[in-house]
Amino acid sequence: MQLNEKLEALTDSLKEYADTNYELIKLEVIDHSSTIISGIVTTLIITVVLVLFAFFGSMYLAYYLSDLLDIDYIGFAIIGGFYLLLAIIIYINKKSMIEKPVCDSFIGKRMTVKPESTTE
Repeated sequence: MQLNEKLEALTDSLKEYADTNYELIKLEVIDHSSTIISGIVTTLIITVVLVLFAFFGSMYLAYYLSDLLDIDYIGFAIIGGFYLLLAIIIYINKKSMIEKPVCDSFIGKRMTVKPESTTE
């Protein structure tokens, strides 16, 4: 082989390597994006269901307490006070209860290395 043919073969191999590497990066981005989107959708669905459960459960409990205490509005005041107390506790402890666990979870999910599949 002459030098010119070797350079042409090397150039073709480099182009093929670059194309393959580009496709691999593209597939990895799609994989990471789909993982993030599916996590967001799953979290949203679970959140909506839990919010509806909490809403209707709170309404039931408020009516029950009002009926139990024979005062029309007291059950709603008790439940409202409970949620206010819960909000204050969460606000005071937001770093340890929300920010740190969410950051740790997000970083942990992004830093996990998937085992490479073997084609044997």
